[in-house]
Amino acid sequence: MARIFDNSVEDEKSKVKKDGLIYQQRNDTDYKAEYEKLDSKGKFQFFKDYYLQTIVVIAVLVIVGGYYLYGSLTKPQTVLYVAVCDDNLDEKQVEKLEKAVGTYLGLDNKHEIVTINTDYNSSNGTLSEQLQSYIYAGTCDVVIAPKKGFMSYASAGYFLEPDTSDTVALFKDWPQKKRLYCPVVDGEQIRGEKDFDTTKYNFGIEISDCKKYKELEGLGKSAYVGITNSSKKQEEAAAFLKFLTDDTLKDGDVNPDFAVQSK
Repeated sequence: MARIFDNSVEDEKSKVKKDGLIYQQRNDTDYKAEYEKLDSKGKFQFFKDYYLQTIVVIAVLVIVGGYYLYGSLTKPQTVLYVAVCDDNLDEKQVEKLEKAVGTYLGLDNKHEIVTINTDYNSSNGTLSEQLQSYIYAGTCDVVIAPKKGFMSYASAGYFLEPDTSDTVALFKDWPQKKRLYCPVVDGEQIRGEKDFDTTKYNFGIEISDCKKYKELEGLGKSAYVGITNSSKKQEEAAAFLKFLTDDTLKDGDVNPDFAVQSK
């Protein structure tokens, strides 16, 4: 039996009336008119439903962003970075030395500072790798370590030596027995790709008996210091060694060369 379709008849149970709300055009004026009809409680509910969540999210983003921006703008800049390995030093004495060296370099010790990091330990693989990465990147300027640990870095060729750099010319004035000499061993030598060079270079000096270092109250039996050849602050590093080893220089003294640069 054929079914006859009549377009003039609508099944109200299965079709949406064409005059329903879905077909009606609405604009901002409609919403404003409806909003004006609401009482204070209704208006507050309308605000909560449509705007409050968005405003809270924006406020959180502004606060978090402002916090990190403020931190990045006010965080002190480390002008000289000194790594101390395998020794326990008195924190207050370390802070005192940081400020004394900062003053000597003409820093204000607030926005520009000297950082002496005493956390490095050769038995901790993570810290040891971190220090090596800092040296590679030129972030670490000075390394202080016991003889055995210092030689491991020196033999890898990480430090300046007086025959190739006048920056550490003061090494030559140091007592012969207080200088550390060792050859450089690279990967090609270890792999047998070239002969070992037995030439020994003066990469560091012993500072265990220096008055200022002894005041740090370290527990290590020996301490050697050297300037990394990747340092971007080699002149400042040399000034640090000068201040550390020269007993005539006192806290509060200012190096005239750096004082002029800082103005």
